[in-house]
Amino acid sequence: LGSGGDILVLEDLVDPTNVGLAIRSAVVQGVSEVVLSPACADPLYRKAVKSSMGAVLRSRWARSDDWAGTLADLSRTRSLIALTPDADDDLADTLSEVAASPVALMVGSEGPGLSGRSVSQAWRRCSIPMATSEDSLNVAAAVAVACFARSRSMTA
Repeated sequence: LGSGGDILVLEDLVDPTNVGLAIRSAVVQGVSEVVLSPACADPLYRKAVKSSMGAVLRSRWARSDDWAGTLADLSRTRSLIALTPDADDDLADTLSEVAASPVALMVGSEGPGLSGRSVSQAWRRCSIPMATSEDSLNVAAAVAVACFARSRSMTA
C-alpha cells in the first residue's frame, strides 16, 4: 500500500461477511486501500468476496505482520482515527478538520472493539452520533457511515 490516500484499518474482525461489507463500503466511497490486523478474517474467503460483491478483488489490501509497527507507520503518515462508541470527538467534526490530508479510519472487532494499544496510537478517538441510546452500530454499518462522512468532508 502506498498511494498516499485514505486507508481503512480493520483490527481483528473475525466475521468474513463483515470484512467483505466493510471493504465494499470503503471502495464505493473512494477508500480503496485496506490494512488488516494479523487476526482479521481472510478477505478472499468465499463469504467475504460474496458480501463485498467482488470489491475485495478491486481494492488494494495488505495483512500486517507487525500490528504495532503498522499503526505507528500509519500514525506518522496520516491522521489515524479510532472509531469507538465511547469516544468524546464527533467523527464529522474531526473529518472536517483534516479534509485536505489523508486519514486512516480504524475499526475494531465485533464486540470488544479496538484494543487499548491500538486506540493509544490514534490521533483522535471518534464516535458516530446516535439519535437513540443504543450501544453502537454494527461494524460494517459504522464503516459505511464513516466512509460516507469522509467522502463528504473532502467535498465540503
